[in-house]
Amino acid sequence: MSKAMSTVLLIVGIAVALLFFPMVLSSMDSIRFTENTGTYATVTTGVGETSADVVLSAALFNDDTTHVTSITSTVETDVPVAGTYTTGTKTLTITGLTASESRTLTVIYDSDGLTDYTGLGIIVGLSPLIIWLVILGALGVGLYTNVRS
Repeated sequence: MSKAMSTVLLIVGIAVALLFFPMVLSSMDSIRFTENTGTYATVTTGVGETSADVVLSAALFNDDTTHVTSITSTVETDVPVAGTYTTGTKTLTITGLTASESRTLTVIYDSDGLTDYTGLGIIVGLSPLIIWLVILGALGVGLYTNVRS
């Protein structure tokens, strides 16, 4: 095989690997996270209160409210937003509620899907970086080999 052809094949191979890289990232997230849905009936706010607390059944991933993917309410004037999260009690404060109302809240959030496997979460979290380095390394070694020969 000629040097030009092997270089083209190497570049095409790397391009294909890069095209599939977003799917690898997505699959890493699906391994790391478990999606949970909690329904909380009769969540009531008092006069002048626009927030309420709910206790999640599983700990929020990394104790980070950005892993709350959806909050819906049966009260149409509510605009529920994840406020603060208390780790020890798994309590999520939801803000943006209408005062003096009773509602049912549905919270969809991510929890750690790898709690049963010590250390696996770290490895899965680093996997995209390792794959990226392998792709770059293959490109570098392949190009170096072609130029050198």
